[in-house]
Amino acid sequence: MTAGCARGPAPCSGRLLALCALLACAAGPARAGETRTTPGGRGYSDLVAVVHLHSTVGDGLASPAELARAARLAGVDALVITDHFLERVAYAPWPIGNVIGVALSRPSVMSRGTRKYLQALAAAEEETGTLVLPGIEVSPYARWTGSLLTRSLRLEGWHRHVLVIGIEDSQALARLPAAGNRAGGRYGAGSILYLLPAAALAWSASRAARPVYHETRLRNFRLRRRRLPIAAGLVGAAALGLLVAGFPFRVESFSAVAADPGEAPFRLLEDRVHELGGFIAWAHPEAAAEKRALGVRLETPPYPGLILKTDADAFGALPEGVKSLLPAGGLWDQALLDHVEGRRRSAPFALAELDDHRAARDIDLGSLQTVLRVRERSHAGMLEAMKGGRMYGRWTPDRKPPLRLVEWSADAPGAATVVSGETLHARGPVTIRLAVGGGDGAPAVARLVRAGDVIWTQRSVPPFTAAIQDDAPGATSYRLDVEGAYPYRLISNPIFVVRTVEGA
Repeated sequence: MTAGCARGPAPCSGRLLALCALLACAAGPARAGETRTTPGGRGYSDLVAVVHLHSTVGDGLASPAELARAARLAGVDALVITDHFLERVAYAPWPIGNVIGVALSRPSVMSRGTRKYLQALAAAEEETGTLVLPGIEVSPYARWTGSLLTRSLRLEGWHRHVLVIGIEDSQALARLPAAGNRAGGRYGAGSILYLLPAAALAWSASRAARPVYHETRLRNFRLRRRRLPIAAGLVGAAALGLLVAGFPFRVESFSAVAADPGEAPFRLLEDRVHELGGFIAWAHPEAAAEKRALGVRLETPPYPGLILKTDADAFGALPEGVKSLLPAGGLWDQALLDHVEGRRRSAPFALAELDDHRAARDIDLGSLQTVLRVRERSHAGMLEAMKGGRMYGRWTPDRKPPLRLVEWSADAPGAATVVSGETLHARGPVTIRLAVGGGDGAPAVARLVRAGDVIWTQRSVPPFTAAIQDDAPGATSYRLDVEGAYPYRLISNPIFVVRTVEGA
């Protein structure tokens, strides 16, 4: 059973709280960094962040400092810069394809060095005062199919990207298991193949050290000339080149020219990121990418299904998640159901990502924002809020005021109030409280989704509030989806509710 209350007299319980939230909405949007106290008495600061930007350290057109200065002018509190970790593609047929191959590369974090990358981001933060949380965009795995000889060679899955956020140890960052990164590989059977060029180099050196002479008789004279070991020298040079290219002689855990390993490469990267205390999110899961380079076809179909099959902390819900992930009963709700029923370790949270490579003057930093509710305004505070799901994503039309999620909480008799990402243990009905402000004065449709079903909806002009009572059996999740005129959109992260037994 559900009941709702909107602007005006509130027929449900919590009337005073709803009125207070409405007055807060009517007062207009809060300034960046304004502290809000939740009904549970916990103080949080709303921190406006823009996630997924590229800089000149990689293939972007704006330096980290230029991005940070633009953010400050736009009223953005923090940036998560995520340059490409490694833009290197190598090919060779099986079995040597996991060891060495013909490689093409573009500027990336690894080509410049992880230490220099982190230093550039730290310098931008120090210069401008804008928080700059380090991140990288990683291709965990890609696979070669077809043949170079028949002109059917394809690289599949290169554009399946994840954002790795919050790892500030340059050495640990450099050793992440990613496509093309041998430094993040392992010593295995493939490493033994490097004994072949090592043996060839040793043979070449021995031939060069042992002179060989060519003798010619001329009547009673014998002419002796030293023969240059040209062949041995060429072999040695080639062997040395192979050893230099293959250093440090590790091989990738999953070969790009072997059988398809499924989700294993992605889970390996997730586990490593979590060991290092970082945050990992799928980037643009509904985007497709296809192009040709040097006669090779690079192809990546959309991959929203990987949100279900892996344990990433989050995914880019806006703008590349609206087709199959965000609709009620879609892939996100299926993943949340798997979490509450114990079939996955964590719940995937939603964020908005910009994914912009342009010059700072051309980037609209107000269009796609993730608002974090932080305990402290620092890298650690941002990371803690992201891991806890205390954030919401919003998509705003050009030069329009954004929607604001003023309140999003749940409570029940005898239980403490919880906010997004948290779990409410309730013995009876729960009350979901929400308040939405901002916008451009046009109506928006708010939908409350419980376990994939829309249980309440309202069309109103912000600001508006509601307190919805619900009595769902067992464990479940609630999330809020607010949609105005395109592209106005606000996506909350879920609140979880677990039914406790009386007397437990």
